Amino acid sequence: MDFTNNTTGIDHYAPQLIQMATTNATQDDMLIWLYQKGVQVSLRTLRRRLTDWDVKKREFSCVKDDAAIDQLIKEVNHLFHTQPTYSDAQIACRISEDHGLHSTSSQIKQIRLQHGWLRRNNDFEAAQAQQAETTDFIQNLLQNGQTRQYGRRYLITHLARKHGHRARGKHVREALRALDTYGTTLRTPGMKQKRRENYIVPGPDWLWCLDGHDKLAKYGIEMYGSVDAYSRKVIWFFVGTSNRTQVSVLRQYLHTVKKIGYCPNFLRTDRGRETPMMADAHYYFYHTACLHDETISDDAFDNICFADCYLFGKSTGNIKIESLWGQLISGQTEQWMLFFPTKLEAEGLWRGDLACDTVILVFIFLPIIRGEVFDWVADKNASPIRPQRQRSQHVPGIPNDLYRGSDDTPRQGFNFDLDLHAELETNVINYGTYS
Repeated sequence: MDFTNNTTGIDHYAPQLIQMATTNATQDDMLIWLYQKGVQVSLRTLRRRLTDWDVKKREFSCVKDDAAIDQLIKEVNHLFHTQPTYSDAQIACRISEDHGLHSTSSQIKQIRLQHGWLRRNNDFEAAQAQQAETTDFIQNLLQNGQTRQYGRRYLITHLARKHGHRARGKHVREALRALDTYGTTLRTPGMKQKRRENYIVPGPDWLWCLDGHDKLAKYGIEMYGSVDAYSRKVIWFFVGTSNRTQVSVLRQYLHTVKKIGYCPNFLRTDRGRETPMMADAHYYFYHTACLHDETISDDAFDNICFADCYLFGKSTGNIKIESLWGQLISGQTEQWMLFFPTKLEAEGLWRGDLACDTVILVFIFLPIIRGEVFDWVADKNASPIRPQRQRSQHVPGIPNDLYRGSDDTPRQGFNFDLDLHAELETNVINYGTYS
Protein backbone atom coordinates (compact mmCIF):
# COMPACT_ATOMS: atom_id res chain seq x y z
CA MET A 1 0.00 0.00 0.00
CA ASP A 2 1.30 3.45 -0.95
CA PHE A 3 1.01 5.95 1.90
CA THR A 4 0.43 9.64 1.18
CA ASN A 5 2.06 12.51 3.01
CA ASN A 6 0.86 12.41 6.62
CA THR A 7 -0.17 16.06 6.87
CA THR A 8 -1.87 16.44 3.52
CA GLY A 9 -3.45 13.01 3.74
CA ILE A 10 -5.14 13.54 7.10
CA ASP A 11 -6.26 17.04 6.10
CA HIS A 12 -7.86 15.57 2.98
CA TYR A 13 -10.11 13.38 5.13
CA ALA A 14 -10.93 16.09 7.67
CA PRO A 15 -14.74 16.09 7.04
CA GLN A 16 -14.96 12.32 7.45
CA LEU A 17 -12.83 12.35 10.60
CA ILE A 18 -14.90 15.14 12.15
CA GLN A 19 -18.05 13.15 11.39
CA MET A 20 -16.53 10.03 12.95
CA ALA A 21 -15.51 12.00 16.04
CA THR A 22 -19.11 13.13 16.59
CA THR A 23 -20.56 9.61 16.20
CA ASN A 24 -19.46 6.43 17.90
CA ALA A 25 -15.91 6.08 16.55
CA THR A 26 -12.88 6.06 18.84
CA GLN A 27 -9.53 7.54 17.91
CA ASP A 28 -8.18 4.03 17.35
CA ASP A 29 -11.04 3.44 14.90
CA MET A 30 -10.02 6.62 13.06
CA LEU A 31 -6.39 5.50 12.81
CA ILE A 32 -7.45 2.16 11.37
CA TRP A 33 -9.77 3.88 8.91
CA LEU A 34 -6.97 6.23 7.81
CA TYR A 35 -4.59 3.28 7.40
CA GLN A 36 -7.11 1.61 5.10
CA LYS A 37 -7.24 4.84 3.08
CA GLY A 38 -3.46 4.83 2.72
CA VAL A 39 -2.71 7.46 5.38
CA GLN A 40 -0.42 6.45 8.25
CA VAL A 41 -0.23 8.90 11.16
CA SER A 42 0.45 8.68 14.87
CA LEU A 43 -2.16 9.02 17.57
CA ARG A 44 -0.52 12.24 18.68
CA THR A 45 -0.88 13.72 15.17
CA LEU A 46 -4.54 12.74 15.03
CA ARG A 47 -5.26 14.34 18.39
CA ARG A 48 -3.46 17.53 17.35
CA ARG A 49 -5.48 17.72 14.13
CA LEU A 50 -8.78 17.16 15.98
CA THR A 51 -7.84 20.02 18.30
CA ASP A 52 -6.98 22.26 15.32
CA TRP A 53 -10.37 21.46 13.78
CA ASP A 54 -12.06 22.41 17.05
CA VAL A 55 -13.65 18.99 17.42
CA LYS A 56 -15.23 18.93 20.86
CA LYS A 57 -15.84 15.89 22.97
CA ARG A 58 -18.45 13.59 21.60
CA GLU A 59 -21.96 14.48 22.68
CA PHE A 60 -24.17 11.46 23.21
CA SER A 61 -22.19 9.62 20.55
CA CYS A 62 -23.75 6.19 20.97
CA VAL A 63 -27.32 7.22 21.77
CA LYS A 64 -28.77 9.87 19.49
CA ASP A 65 -32.54 9.45 19.79
CA ASP A 66 -34.07 12.04 22.14
CA ALA A 67 -36.22 9.49 23.97
CA ALA A 68 -33.24 7.14 24.34
CA ILE A 69 -31.09 10.00 25.62
CA ASP A 70 -33.70 10.85 28.27
CA GLN A 71 -33.84 7.22 29.35
CA LEU A 72 -30.05 7.01 29.39
CA ILE A 73 -29.81 10.09 31.63
CA LYS A 74 -32.47 8.63 33.92
CA GLU A 75 -30.59 5.32 34.24
CA VAL A 76 -27.24 7.03 34.80
CA ASN A 77 -28.83 9.12 37.54
CA HIS A 78 -30.29 6.01 39.18
CA LEU A 79 -27.14 3.87 39.06
CA PHE A 80 -24.79 6.69 40.02
CA HIS A 81 -26.74 7.49 43.16
CA THR A 82 -27.75 3.95 44.17
CA GLN A 83 -24.54 2.06 43.28
CA PRO A 84 -21.71 4.11 44.83
CA THR A 85 -19.00 1.60 43.87
CA TYR A 86 -19.82 1.54 40.15
CA SER A 87 -17.33 3.10 37.74
CA ASP A 88 -18.51 4.83 34.55
CA ALA A 89 -17.62 1.71 32.56
CA GLN A 90 -19.67 -0.47 34.91
CA ILE A 91 -22.64 1.91 34.64
CA ALA A 92 -22.45 1.75 30.84
CA CYS A 93 -22.22 -2.06 30.91
CA ARG A 94 -25.15 -2.40 33.31
CA ILE A 95 -27.37 -0.07 31.24
CA SER A 96 -26.48 -1.99 28.08
CA GLU A 97 -27.36 -5.34 29.69
CA ASP A 98 -30.58 -4.21 31.36
CA HIS A 99 -32.01 -1.75 28.84
CA GLY A 100 -30.18 -2.32 25.54
CA LEU A 101 -28.80 1.24 25.47
CA HIS A 102 -25.24 0.89 24.21
CA SER A 103 -23.04 3.59 25.69
CA THR A 104 -19.42 4.19 26.65
CA SER A 105 -17.67 5.22 29.84
CA SER A 106 -16.76 8.59 28.31
CA GLN A 107 -20.39 9.23 27.44
CA ILE A 108 -21.48 8.33 30.97
CA LYS A 109 -18.85 10.68 32.38
CA GLN A 110 -20.03 13.47 30.10
CA ILE A 111 -23.62 13.02 31.27
CA ARG A 112 -22.49 13.07 34.91
CA LEU A 113 -20.48 16.24 34.49
CA GLN A 114 -23.28 18.01 32.65
CA HIS A 115 -25.67 17.31 35.53
CA GLY A 116 -23.17 17.95 38.31
CA TRP A 117 -23.04 14.32 39.50
CA LEU A 118 -19.46 14.37 40.75
CA ARG A 119 -17.47 11.58 42.33
CA ARG A 120 -15.28 14.04 44.21
CA ASN A 121 -16.42 17.27 45.74
CA ASN A 122 -13.46 19.62 46.12
CA ASP A 123 -15.62 22.63 46.96
CA PHE A 124 -15.38 23.23 50.72
CA GLU A 125 -18.90 24.58 51.19
CA ALA A 126 -20.43 21.83 49.06
CA ALA A 127 -18.50 19.20 51.02
CA GLN A 128 -19.77 20.65 54.29
CA ALA A 129 -23.33 20.60 52.96
CA GLN A 130 -22.90 16.97 51.90
CA GLN A 131 -21.56 16.04 55.34
CA ALA A 132 -24.46 17.79 57.07
CA GLU A 133 -26.95 15.95 54.87
CA THR A 134 -25.25 12.63 55.62
CA THR A 135 -25.35 13.34 59.36
CA ASP A 136 -29.05 14.20 59.20
CA PHE A 137 -29.81 10.99 57.31
CA ILE A 138 -27.91 8.86 59.84
CA GLN A 139 -29.49 10.61 62.82
CA ASN A 140 -32.98 9.94 61.44
CA LEU A 141 -32.11 6.31 60.69
CA LEU A 142 -30.75 5.77 64.20
CA GLN A 143 -33.85 7.31 65.74
CA ASN A 144 -36.01 5.08 63.55
CA GLY A 145 -34.04 2.11 64.86
CA GLN A 146 -33.89 0.07 61.66
CA THR A 147 -30.15 0.55 61.08
CA ARG A 148 -28.98 0.94 64.67
CA GLN A 149 -26.62 -2.02 64.26
CA TYR A 150 -25.23 -0.99 60.86
CA GLY A 151 -21.56 -0.22 60.43
CA ARG A 152 -19.98 2.19 57.97
CA ARG A 153 -20.05 -0.08 54.91
CA TYR A 154 -23.68 -1.13 55.26
CA LEU A 155 -24.78 2.43 56.00
CA ILE A 156 -23.13 3.73 52.82
CA THR A 157 -24.95 1.05 50.83
CA HIS A 158 -28.26 1.67 52.60
CA LEU A 159 -28.13 5.43 52.06
CA ALA A 160 -27.41 4.92 48.36
CA ARG A 161 -29.83 2.05 47.72
CA LYS A 162 -32.78 3.31 49.77
CA HIS A 163 -32.37 7.09 49.71
CA GLY A 164 -30.23 7.81 46.62
CA HIS A 165 -27.67 9.64 48.74
CA ARG A 166 -23.97 9.13 47.97
CA ALA A 167 -22.18 9.43 51.30
CA ARG A 168 -18.45 9.64 51.80
CA GLY A 169 -16.95 7.03 54.11
CA LYS A 170 -15.25 9.70 56.21
CA HIS A 171 -18.52 11.52 56.80
CA VAL A 172 -20.34 8.31 57.78
CA ARG A 173 -17.56 7.32 60.16
CA GLU A 174 -17.57 10.72 61.88
CA ALA A 175 -21.38 10.73 62.16
CA LEU A 176 -21.41 7.27 63.74
CA ARG A 177 -18.74 8.22 66.25
CA ALA A 178 -20.73 11.27 67.28
CA LEU A 179 -24.24 9.79 67.22
CA ASP A 180 -23.73 6.11 68.03
CA THR A 181 -20.80 5.73 70.41
CA TYR A 182 -22.26 2.56 71.93
CA GLY A 183 -22.63 0.80 68.59
CA THR A 184 -19.22 1.99 67.40
CA THR A 185 -17.60 0.50 70.50
CA LEU A 186 -19.38 -2.83 69.98
CA ARG A 187 -18.18 -3.01 66.38
CA THR A 188 -14.54 -2.48 67.32
CA PRO A 189 -12.60 -5.48 65.93
CA GLY A 190 -11.52 -8.07 68.47
CA MET A 191 -10.49 -11.71 68.29
CA LYS A 192 -11.43 -13.30 64.98
CA GLN A 193 -11.63 -16.92 64.01
CA LYS A 194 -9.12 -18.20 61.51
CA ARG A 195 -10.55 -18.10 58.00
CA ARG A 196 -10.38 -20.94 55.56
CA GLU A 197 -7.86 -20.36 52.79
CA ASN A 198 -10.37 -20.67 49.95
CA TYR A 199 -13.92 -21.79 49.22
CA ILE A 200 -13.96 -22.63 45.52
CA VAL A 201 -17.02 -23.21 43.33
CA PRO A 202 -17.19 -22.86 39.52
CA GLY A 203 -19.70 -20.01 39.43
CA PRO A 204 -23.15 -18.72 40.42
CA ASP A 205 -25.90 -21.30 40.99
CA TRP A 206 -23.44 -24.15 41.35
CA LEU A 207 -24.20 -24.52 45.07
CA TRP A 208 -26.88 -23.05 47.29
CA CYS A 209 -26.35 -23.30 51.07
CA LEU A 210 -29.55 -23.46 53.13
CA ASP A 211 -30.38 -23.51 56.82
CA GLY A 212 -32.74 -22.14 59.45
CA HIS A 213 -32.17 -19.38 62.00
CA ASP A 214 -33.82 -20.14 65.35
CA LYS A 215 -32.51 -17.42 67.65
CA LEU A 216 -36.00 -15.92 67.93
CA ALA A 217 -37.91 -19.20 67.63
CA LYS A 218 -38.68 -19.14 71.36
CA TYR A 219 -40.84 -16.09 70.70
CA GLY A 220 -42.62 -17.58 67.67
CA ILE A 221 -40.49 -15.93 64.95
CA GLU A 222 -38.47 -18.26 62.73
CA MET A 223 -36.27 -17.67 59.69
CA TYR A 224 -34.93 -19.70 56.79
CA GLY A 225 -32.54 -18.65 54.07
CA SER A 226 -30.42 -19.67 51.11
CA VAL A 227 -27.07 -18.25 49.97
CA ASP A 228 -25.31 -18.75 46.64
CA ALA A 229 -21.85 -20.06 47.57
CA TYR A 230 -20.01 -18.24 44.76
CA SER A 231 -21.51 -14.75 44.85
CA ARG A 232 -22.64 -14.80 48.51
CA LYS A 233 -25.95 -13.39 47.34
CA VAL A 234 -28.94 -14.21 49.50
CA ILE A 235 -31.18 -16.14 47.09
CA TRP A 236 -34.23 -16.23 49.32
CA PHE A 237 -35.07 -15.29 52.87
CA PHE A 238 -38.11 -16.33 54.88
CA VAL A 239 -39.30 -14.63 58.07
CA GLY A 240 -42.44 -16.14 59.54
CA THR A 241 -43.81 -18.51 62.14
CA SER A 242 -42.58 -21.82 60.73
CA ASN A 243 -39.20 -22.79 59.30
CA ARG A 244 -39.29 -26.37 60.61
CA THR A 245 -42.08 -27.85 58.50
CA GLN A 246 -41.28 -29.66 55.26
CA VAL A 247 -44.20 -28.00 53.47
CA SER A 248 -42.99 -24.51 54.32
CA VAL A 249 -39.41 -25.10 53.14
CA LEU A 250 -40.57 -26.94 50.01
CA ARG A 251 -42.86 -24.06 49.03
CA GLN A 252 -40.04 -21.58 49.54
CA TYR A 253 -37.82 -23.66 47.26
CA LEU A 254 -40.48 -24.11 44.55
CA HIS A 255 -41.30 -20.40 44.57
CA THR A 256 -37.62 -19.45 44.25
CA VAL A 257 -36.68 -21.77 41.37
CA LYS A 258 -39.82 -20.73 39.51
CA LYS A 259 -38.90 -17.07 39.92
CA ILE A 260 -35.28 -17.61 38.82
CA GLY A 261 -36.16 -20.01 36.01
CA TYR A 262 -33.89 -22.95 36.79
CA CYS A 263 -32.37 -24.98 39.62
CA PRO A 264 -28.86 -24.87 41.08
CA ASN A 265 -26.56 -27.83 40.49
CA PHE A 266 -26.36 -28.61 44.22
CA LEU A 267 -28.23 -27.86 47.43
CA ARG A 268 -26.37 -28.10 50.74
CA THR A 269 -28.28 -28.52 54.03
CA ASP A 270 -28.10 -30.35 57.32
CA ARG A 271 -30.25 -33.42 58.03
CA GLY A 272 -33.02 -31.39 59.63
CA ARG A 273 -36.59 -32.63 59.70
CA GLU A 274 -37.64 -29.78 57.38
CA THR A 275 -35.47 -30.82 54.39
CA PRO A 276 -36.65 -34.25 53.07
CA MET A 277 -39.50 -32.97 50.84
CA MET A 278 -37.29 -30.25 49.34
CA ALA A 279 -34.45 -32.75 48.81
CA ASP A 280 -36.82 -35.16 47.09
CA ALA A 281 -38.19 -32.42 44.82
CA HIS A 282 -34.71 -31.22 43.87
CA TYR A 283 -33.58 -34.76 43.03
CA TYR A 284 -36.79 -35.27 41.04
CA PHE A 285 -36.03 -32.12 38.98
CA TYR A 286 -32.42 -33.22 38.47
CA HIS A 287 -33.32 -36.76 37.45
CA THR A 288 -35.95 -35.51 34.95
CA ALA A 289 -33.49 -32.98 33.49
CA CYS A 290 -30.91 -35.72 32.96
CA LEU A 291 -33.58 -37.91 31.33
CA HIS A 292 -34.20 -35.23 28.70
CA ASP A 293 -30.49 -34.44 28.23
CA GLU A 294 -29.36 -36.25 25.08
CA THR A 295 -25.68 -35.68 25.91
CA ILE A 296 -25.89 -38.06 28.88
CA SER A 297 -25.27 -41.70 27.98
CA ASP A 298 -27.50 -44.53 29.18
CA ASP A 299 -24.76 -45.85 31.46
CA ALA A 300 -24.23 -42.44 33.03
CA PHE A 301 -27.97 -42.00 33.50
CA ASP A 302 -28.27 -45.39 35.23
CA ASN A 303 -25.54 -44.34 37.67
CA ILE A 304 -27.19 -41.07 38.70
CA CYS A 305 -27.53 -40.86 42.47
CA PHE A 306 -28.82 -38.45 45.09
CA ALA A 307 -25.30 -37.17 45.88
CA ASP A 308 -25.00 -35.84 42.31
CA CYS A 309 -27.29 -32.93 43.15
CA TYR A 310 -27.67 -32.74 46.95
CA LEU A 311 -25.20 -32.52 49.82
CA PHE A 312 -25.96 -33.32 53.45
CA GLY A 313 -23.64 -32.26 56.24
CA LYS A 314 -23.41 -30.69 59.68
CA SER A 315 -24.58 -27.13 60.09
CA THR A 316 -21.18 -26.12 61.43
CA GLY A 317 -19.61 -27.10 58.12
CA ASN A 318 -22.15 -25.16 56.04
CA ILE A 319 -20.02 -22.07 56.41
CA LYS A 320 -21.65 -19.80 53.82
CA ILE A 321 -25.06 -19.84 55.46
CA GLU A 322 -23.57 -19.86 58.96
CA SER A 323 -21.61 -16.76 57.99
CA LEU A 324 -24.88 -15.14 56.92
CA TRP A 325 -26.43 -15.81 60.33
CA GLY A 326 -23.43 -14.25 62.05
CA GLN A 327 -23.74 -11.14 59.89
CA LEU A 328 -27.50 -11.03 60.43
CA ILE A 329 -27.09 -11.11 64.21
CA SER A 330 -24.39 -8.43 64.30
CA GLY A 331 -26.16 -6.29 61.70
CA GLN A 332 -29.82 -6.60 62.63
CA THR A 333 -31.34 -9.18 64.99
CA GLU A 334 -29.11 -8.88 68.05
CA GLN A 335 -31.20 -5.96 69.25
CA TRP A 336 -34.30 -8.18 69.27
CA MET A 337 -32.41 -11.08 70.88
CA LEU A 338 -31.62 -8.70 73.75
CA PHE A 339 -34.95 -6.86 73.84
CA PHE A 340 -37.31 -9.82 74.16
CA PRO A 341 -35.70 -11.50 77.22
CA THR A 342 -34.50 -8.37 79.03
CA LYS A 343 -37.61 -6.22 78.54
CA LEU A 344 -40.63 -8.36 77.76
CA GLU A 345 -39.78 -11.60 79.52
CA ALA A 346 -37.90 -10.18 82.51
CA GLU A 347 -40.63 -7.64 83.25
CA GLY A 348 -43.40 -10.21 82.96
CA LEU A 349 -44.87 -8.84 79.75
CA TRP A 350 -44.45 -12.20 77.96
CA ARG A 351 -44.76 -15.75 79.26
CA GLY A 352 -43.63 -18.71 77.19
CA ASP A 353 -46.27 -21.03 78.65
CA LEU A 354 -49.09 -18.81 77.40
CA ALA A 355 -49.85 -19.23 73.72
CA CYS A 356 -51.82 -15.98 73.65
CA ASP A 357 -48.69 -14.05 74.66
CA THR A 358 -46.76 -15.52 71.74
CA VAL A 359 -49.62 -14.80 69.31
CA ILE A 360 -49.76 -11.17 70.42
CA LEU A 361 -45.96 -10.81 70.23
CA VAL A 362 -45.90 -12.24 66.71
CA PHE A 363 -48.80 -10.05 65.62
CA ILE A 364 -47.02 -6.90 66.81
CA PHE A 365 -43.37 -7.56 66.09
CA LEU A 366 -43.29 -9.95 63.09
CA PRO A 367 -44.13 -7.26 60.47
CA ILE A 368 -41.51 -4.94 61.99
CA ILE A 369 -38.77 -7.56 62.11
CA ARG A 370 -39.66 -8.86 58.65
CA GLY A 371 -39.38 -5.40 57.12
CA GLU A 372 -36.07 -4.67 58.85
CA VAL A 373 -34.54 -8.03 57.93
CA PHE A 374 -35.63 -7.82 54.29
CA ASP A 375 -34.12 -4.35 54.10
CA TRP A 376 -30.90 -5.70 55.60
CA VAL A 377 -30.82 -8.53 53.04
CA ALA A 378 -31.20 -6.02 50.19
CA ASP A 379 -28.35 -3.94 51.65
CA LYS A 380 -26.16 -7.01 52.03
CA ASN A 381 -26.71 -8.08 48.42
CA ALA A 382 -25.73 -4.57 47.26
CA SER A 383 -22.71 -4.11 49.56
CA PRO A 384 -19.23 -4.74 48.10
CA ILE A 385 -17.10 -7.61 49.41
CA ARG A 386 -13.56 -6.36 49.85
CA PRO A 387 -10.52 -8.11 48.31
CA GLN A 388 -8.39 -10.30 50.59
CA ARG A 389 -4.79 -10.67 49.50
CA GLN A 390 -4.08 -13.63 51.77
CA ARG A 391 -6.76 -15.73 50.02
CA SER A 392 -5.62 -16.53 46.50
CA GLN A 393 -9.03 -17.67 45.20
CA HIS A 394 -11.18 -15.15 47.05
CA VAL A 395 -13.79 -13.47 44.83
CA PRO A 396 -14.42 -9.80 45.71
CA GLY A 397 -17.25 -7.73 44.31
CA ILE A 398 -20.92 -6.94 44.82
CA PRO A 399 -23.06 -10.08 45.36
CA ASN A 400 -25.79 -8.84 43.01
CA ASP A 401 -23.22 -8.34 40.24
CA LEU A 402 -21.29 -11.54 40.93
CA TYR A 403 -24.52 -13.51 40.71
CA ARG A 404 -25.11 -12.22 37.17
CA GLY A 405 -22.08 -14.25 36.07
CA SER A 406 -19.41 -13.43 33.49
CA ASP A 407 -17.57 -14.99 30.57
CA ASP A 408 -15.02 -16.51 32.95
CA THR A 409 -17.58 -17.69 35.49
CA PRO A 410 -20.91 -18.33 33.71
CA ARG A 411 -24.02 -19.17 35.67
CA GLN A 412 -24.48 -22.86 36.34
CA GLY A 413 -27.67 -24.75 37.14
CA PHE A 414 -30.10 -26.78 35.05
CA ASN A 415 -33.56 -26.27 33.61
CA PHE A 416 -36.48 -28.00 35.28
CA ASP A 417 -39.67 -29.43 33.85
CA LEU A 418 -42.43 -26.82 34.14
CA ASP A 419 -45.22 -29.38 34.18
CA LEU A 420 -43.49 -31.26 36.97
CA HIS A 421 -43.06 -28.03 38.92
CA ALA A 422 -46.75 -27.18 38.49
CA GLU A 423 -47.72 -30.66 39.69
CA LEU A 424 -45.54 -30.36 42.81
CA GLU A 425 -46.83 -26.88 43.51
CA THR A 426 -50.42 -28.05 43.27
CA ASN A 427 -49.75 -30.97 45.59
CA VAL A 428 -48.14 -28.68 48.16
CA ILE A 429 -51.05 -26.23 48.01
CA ASN A 430 -53.51 -29.08 48.55
CA TYR A 431 -51.34 -30.48 51.37
CA GLY A 432 -51.03 -27.29 53.37
CA THR A 433 -49.90 -23.69 53.49
CA TYR A 434 -47.17 -21.74 55.23
CA SER A 435 -47.15 -18.24 56.67
